[in-house]
Amino acid sequence: MRRPLVLFLVALVLSSWAISASASPVIHDMDFPRQASPLASQGLFQGPCTKWGVPSALAVAIAYQESRLYPWAVNIAGQSFRPTTRAEALTLLRQAEAQGRSYDVGIMQVNSYWLRKYGLALETVLDPQSNVTLGVWILAQEIARHGLNWRAVASYHTPLERNPERGMRYAASVLRHLSKMQGGGQ
Repeated sequence: MRRPLVLFLVALVLSSWAISASASPVIHDMDFPRQASPLASQGLFQGPCTKWGVPSALAVAIAYQESRLYPWAVNIAGQSFRPTTRAEALTLLRQAEAQGRSYDVGIMQVNSYWLRKYGLALETVLDPQSNVTLGVWILAQEIARHGLNWRAVASYHTPLERNPERGMRYAASVLRHLSKMQGGGQ
């Protein structure tokens, strides 16, 4: 079942937009590890993915794109940080919040928009299981809106109406990670 998902997403991306060979990932350019992620093997993704019908390989590929599966990853107004502790991450996030800046939290890089919209505490969203659960739920909302295709993947990161080109690059990067996870990439 995983191979058809990869092929399906490849066909959608390639048929929807021409992707140049020189297109670079939006956020990261590191290679995907050949072994399964320790976080994925601990079951962080399986429960939420099953609950909302999201392919777990896709969710892991998005998390890898977003944070390299690092639980304390923080992005504040476009600048990435890799705090060494949860406490350090919370300090950075509280400062950003106090300054009214946009920020992304944790493994799935959940945006501050969602915290404000649902009144979620930083401590909750920084918890790895809660972060993955919320991130997968957000992805499920995009899949429900757009279908299981590049538009849903792109919209997880950037609303298509705001910047479709950025969304396309993001979806292409996630697709490369997904392909590598499935053994089809270099």
